[in-house]
Amino acid sequence: MRAFAQSPVWSVLKRLTIGLALIALLSSILLVSDLGHRRTAAATNAGVGGRKFKAAIVYYAHGVSNDYCVNGLLEGLKASGFEQGKNLEVVKADAQGEMINIPAILQNYDSSNVDLIMTISTPCLAGACNNIKHKKVVFTCVSDPIAAGAGKSHMEHLSFVTGVGSFPPVSHMLDFMQKLVPGLRAVGTMYNPAEANSVKEQAVAREVFQKRGIRLEQIAVSGSSEVLQAVQILAGRDIQVVWLPADNTGIQGYEGAVKGATDARLPLITDICSALPRGGLACLGVGMQYSSLVAGKLAGRVLLGENPKDMPIEEVAVEEMAIVRSNAAELGITIPAEFVQKVSP
Repeated sequence: MRAFAQSPVWSVLKRLTIGLALIALLSSILLVSDLGHRRTAAATNAGVGGRKFKAAIVYYAHGVSNDYCVNGLLEGLKASGFEQGKNLEVVKADAQGEMINIPAILQNYDSSNVDLIMTISTPCLAGACNNIKHKKVVFTCVSDPIAAGAGKSHMEHLSFVTGVGSFPPVSHMLDFMQKLVPGLRAVGTMYNPAEANSVKEQAVAREVFQKRGIRLEQIAVSGSSEVLQAVQILAGRDIQVVWLPADNTGIQGYEGAVKGATDARLPLITDICSALPRGGLACLGVGMQYSSLVAGKLAGRVLLGENPKDMPIEEVAVEEMAIVRSNAAELGITIPAEFVQKVSP
């Protein structure tokens, strides 16, 4: 036996056995890694086989912020095997910044031939929760889906709804303000009490600011035309920063906030970084395109047959930040060294 073990034949058999074992191991790894690719291929082939899917996107108002959300959804769908012009048709509806328009838009799609409805913004999600009876819904660009009416929790939600929530980093926002404005004592903000997301963010802000000893002046607005006047009133309350949160009404009236802050020589800081090219000092918020990409992948799973009731709502909040150097210079604000990588002209 010892002689055989030392023979050339035994050596060849030993190498052959090891080689076969390695091949089996590599095959197993490739099989597992290919599962995702096969799911994508299955989605693509579904359209090729005669089925073309149709999805609706309903959004509150057109703008750069909304474009990021739409692009993210489409990226996520494409990553799941659903691509416009191939096996997916996408139709869109704009509520034109008017909440009163949302129910009719959703009811129209609910009785149409779309396979899925995707909503962007809290008002559109809230509208879907109250008006959709027959279709499945995936939402994105929402601060607090539970406050919007999506359910009791991320696990226990309406059976036809799932999506991605992205709550603003309120505590980090105050950190940011205090570093940009040393000795900060008071901040002025506005919100629309008809928006559940804004009500929740303001409630959290009141608690956070109070614990830090910072006075928070809040004014309610009901329309974008009231934003300028709100900033003018806040400026008279001895504030040092104007804060425009993730409020759809406020963002619609962003130019009014910029004018009011500029006239009062106050820094304007917002949650919505896509609004910063329109004016203001800085932003700190959530990257909604990435959140929407995740939501787009959830939408792909729903189109492939998964039931939203079995899909927990996800929380995705990747922070983004930017500071405008020229505005800081105009206001005499020194940008801390730790933010130098986040500065734009």
